[in-house]
Amino acid sequence: MKQQTFYVQLLIVTALCALGAFFIHQQPLFADDANLTWIAIGLFMVLSISMYYRGRASALSDNKNDFTNTFLGFLVGKLFLCGGLIIGYYYTVTPDSKLFVLPFFGVYIAYTVFEVLFMSRLGRMSA
Repeated sequence: MKQQTFYVQLLIVTALCALGAFFIHQQPLFADDANLTWIAIGLFMVLSISMYYRGRASALSDNKNDFTNTFLGFLVGKLFLCGGLIIGYYYTVTPDSKLFVLPFFGVYIAYTVFEVLFMSRLGRMSA
């Protein structure tokens, strides 16, 4: 996968998530928790960029286990990071409703699908 292709697709995913976040946070039920969604968009964008460069390097490595380790490491790390972010947000902001996680998980799913797709393309690269 070319670097330019990756950045164009990342921009599209980010724009769609931002547009969705803008509209969903216009609803009174989700209006107070917009900060979590915007933090998630920024965090996932940075994680996707770092995953791309690390994944590209590991895909071109002579040791093919490097790519699998990179993919699983990012997957588990992202899961723990998200859990910590949600727990931290819950205890610092104390949202009125437990539905504050719905926009967050929408962004999480969008970026995870994007990451799986570009990592599968990177995995087919050869040295």
